[in-house]
Order: sequence, then structure tokens, then C-alpha cells
Amino acid sequence: MKKSKRKRNKGIRYSIIALSICVLLAWKLYSLAFSPCVFTKNNAELYDIAIPSGANIQSISNQLSEELNFTHSIDFMLLAHVLKLNERVYPGLYTIQNGMSVKDLVLLFRSGKRKTVKLQIRFARYARDIIKDIAPHIEADYDEMMSLLTNAAYIDSLGFSAYTIISMFLMDTYFFNWNTSAQQFFQRMHTEYTLYWNQERLSKAQQIGLTPHEVMTLASIVDQETNKNDEKPRVAGVYMNRLRIKMPLQADPTVKYAVGDFALKRVRKVHTEKKSLYNTYKNQGLPPGPICTPTKAGIDAVLNFERHSFLYFCAQPNYSGYHVFAKKYDEHLVNARTYHRWLNAEGY
Repeated sequence: MKKSKRKRNKGIRYSIIALSICVLLAWKLYSLAFSPCVFTKNNAELYDIAIPSGANIQSISNQLSEELNFTHSIDFMLLAHVLKLNERVYPGLYTIQNGMSVKDLVLLFRSGKRKTVKLQIRFARYARDIIKDIAPHIEADYDEMMSLLTNAAYIDSLGFSAYTIISMFLMDTYFFNWNTSAQQFFQRMHTEYTLYWNQERLSKAQQIGLTPHEVMTLASIVDQETNKNDEKPRVAGVYMNRLRIKMPLQADPTVKYAVGDFALKRVRKVHTEKKSLYNTYKNQGLPPGPICTPTKAGIDAVLNFERHSFLYFCAQPNYSGYHVFAKKYDEHLVNARTYHRWLNAEGY
């Protein structure tokens, strides 16, 4: 009888221990599933974390610990192994909510629900400035991108040269995955360029006797001459007239580019004597490539330039940003003197 009672008590103890273990496991599972485990350092509601290519469970855990208040690395790695996260790690930009649980974190990374990056190609005078602006926002770094950008064979395979490559970057807003490589970025820009140069634009370029590269080169000059979109076709017409009669373009923006002084208010003889392929006072025809990223308005202005007889133009003697146009050099000299007197009066 006593032996039977001891046996029964022992069974009860084992049951209690087993139940306690089950309760502990249930509590642990609950904490994994629902308890907050990660917090932003400034208590912001959301935080974007960039998971690089080649990441694994350990590196993701380390990254969470470095960038956030995260102290559940063992739990994270345990659940990540159970859910086989290593088999499905998608690099990219993820948005973490303040107070997420380990379960939600693992499922987020396993889902591959990544945030896209909004990139803007802005005005730039050199292609390297575009790369400097873009590189901080995608996985490819500046050096990696510049290595491709300065690879003559690579840019030649895209149909560009060191002089014309800047025209591949059309000013606009684009959306990318954060984990974009240098080659993927350039390929996307090339695709956008190809789509932009559709059959209609190619036909217009052919009709006016220019290649797409030449159109974009002239567009960059027109853009630098005037920021008034309604005046750009007229300015483009002046340069088309000069090209037609084989008159030097004598475009001041190309001289500023050649000497590297973009703040010049007056282009003087010392500047126009500069030896440079971009100096259109000394060289016939268009420079070898754009002097900046051309705007789409500038490109359209060249493709649809205004037909007229003007060969000269000069800034109006005011702050309007518009110009006065002349057919003959004598008329232009009068306009230029008026403008220079105004500059003197304004203290330039």
C-alpha cells in the first residue's frame, strides 16, 4: 500500500515537472511570437534596415544588434533556423516597426517584402557627380560604380564614350531595389535611355541631321543658355542656323565648361582662347559631348527647333531671364552693348 502511494506521488511529481516544462515552453513560444523584442534607438515608429547581398542569419542578427536595441539574438537565430531563413534570405531594404517580435522579424526577412528606393537623376555637369549622388542610396558603392563608368570597353558596349556617357542619365525620378549592383544600375539607365529615344524621336533627329548624342549635346547648351522652356526652341534655332552655314557656335556655356568657371558673368577673350575640345569659339561644330545633363525640355526644343533667320542672341538688360535676338551682327553688337552697360550699372 505504502509502495503504491509512493509510486503515485512520484508520478504526480513527474507530471508537475512535465507540466512546468510545457508552461515554460509555451511562455517561450509566446514571447517569440508576440513579445516586443526590437526597438528603434530614437523610439521612431519605423526604421529602414538594408540587408546586404550574401547575408545570413548570423550577420542579420549582428546587424540588428548594431543598428537597433535588440537583445534577442539567440531567440532570433533559433527561430530563423527552424523556419529555414538561411534558405531564403532576400537582400534589400526592409522596414522594421518599433516593438516587433522575433517571429515577425523572421517572417519579414523570409517574405522578401522589400522597400524600393526613390532615386532622382538631377542636374549635373559631370557623370561622376551623378554617381556621387546615387551611390549612398543603393548597395553598389561609389568606387564600384566609377570603375564601370570609366571602363571604356564597358561604356562602349552601351553605345557611349567618355564624352557622351552623361547623356545616358535622363533627369527623372526612378525606383530601384536597394540591393542594386553597379551593372544593374547602368543597365537600367541604358534601358530608360533606349525607351526615351523611341522611333518618333529618332525620326525627328534624322530629319534635322543630328544623331541622338548630338541632339543631347546641343540640348545641354540650350539649357545653359536659357532656363525659359518657351524660349528654348528659338535658342535651338539659332544654333541650328549656325551649324547649317558652318558658322562657329560660339556658345558661352561651352567656354565656361572648358575653363571650369561656371560663375562667369562675362566671357572675355582670355577665356575664348582656352585650348579645349569644348571651346566652340575655337572649334567648328558641336563639342564632343554634353556639358551637363540635358533636360527633356531642352531635347524636345532641339528636335522641334524654331525655324527663323536669327544668328545671334543676347540677354535682355533686366532680370527676366529672356533674350533679344538678331539676324545681323551689327544689330547684335547694339544689343550686347546695352546689356553690358546694364551689367556695369548693376555692379557686375
